[in-house]
Amino acid sequence: MKTMLAPLLAAMALCMGAHLSPAHAESVTPPLAAPGVIQVPGVERYQLGDIEVFALSDQRFVIDAAPFAKLPQSEWPQAMARSFQTDPSLHSVTAYAIRQGNTVVLVNAGRGARLGEDLGQVTENLKSAGISPDEVQAVFLTNLHAHQVSGLLGRDEQRQFKNAQLYASPEAMIHWLADHHYVQAPDQEKVAFAATITSLMPYVKSGKLQAADSGVSLVRGLSVLPLAGGAPGSVGYLIESGGRKLLITGDSTASNRDRRQTLSQAAKQRWIVADSLAPFPGFDRRPTNAKGQLSQAPRGVTPK
Repeated sequence: MKTMLAPLLAAMALCMGAHLSPAHAESVTPPLAAPGVIQVPGVERYQLGDIEVFALSDQRFVIDAAPFAKLPQSEWPQAMARSFQTDPSLHSVTAYAIRQGNTVVLVNAGRGARLGEDLGQVTENLKSAGISPDEVQAVFLTNLHAHQVSGLLGRDEQRQFKNAQLYASPEAMIHWLADHHYVQAPDQEKVAFAATITSLMPYVKSGKLQAADSGVSLVRGLSVLPLAGGAPGSVGYLIESGGRKLLITGDSTASNRDRRQTLSQAAKQRWIVADSLAPFPGFDRRPTNAKGQLSQAPRGVTPK
């Protein structure tokens, strides 16, 4: 796959200067930790059969929501209420560590410290969960947007996960790493391309980027679920253990039809959904109401 490095550093500098205002520290909901397990802020543990899943906060941040809103501003309060949110400009980014025996993998890596002074908490929260970054054998990426891949590098531009193989969908790799896509992108989008390419390139140069399907054997019960309609090549990762299923997603831009189809399947089969962009820790169910319509309940809320 032909990729380009120049002239991306200048664009990356612009990206690093993007307007992001840190918010207060994450509030942690009642833990799902087993007896004897110490819960720490920014980390929440979920047990799924023989698999441990750790939600790792990358800190909350504030953005200007107006350019991204598809609804008139007058309709925001009602839309936020349906999603159990109060501020459309307050966003969370969460990565998920999966541990099964001696195997440790991540799903996404967060925005990283290079995109905000108070961001880049995934690695520190991973350590708080008792896992060294050097133990991470793989990072499965739901998409290649900067908010999921910039945490792959530290402030020193070196790889945070020195022993990890990266996995993403072939469609995502082609979109973000092919020369012609960068060249043909509008100027305002080149910054996003630069952030992604800069974050991936140290791994690419080391031969550490492969198709997602080729890595799922690392974790028993892990599979890739295509999520059409969002960012190019977006996928979710479905984990099954102990007779239960957990779907990890990371793209809130998927089209209503495709997203609703996936979430309807999750609701009917009573999967837990872990959303990398939902309020931390992102675990919830997507139940249906009496009319069969999708609704949303935070983790721990049992629909009637």
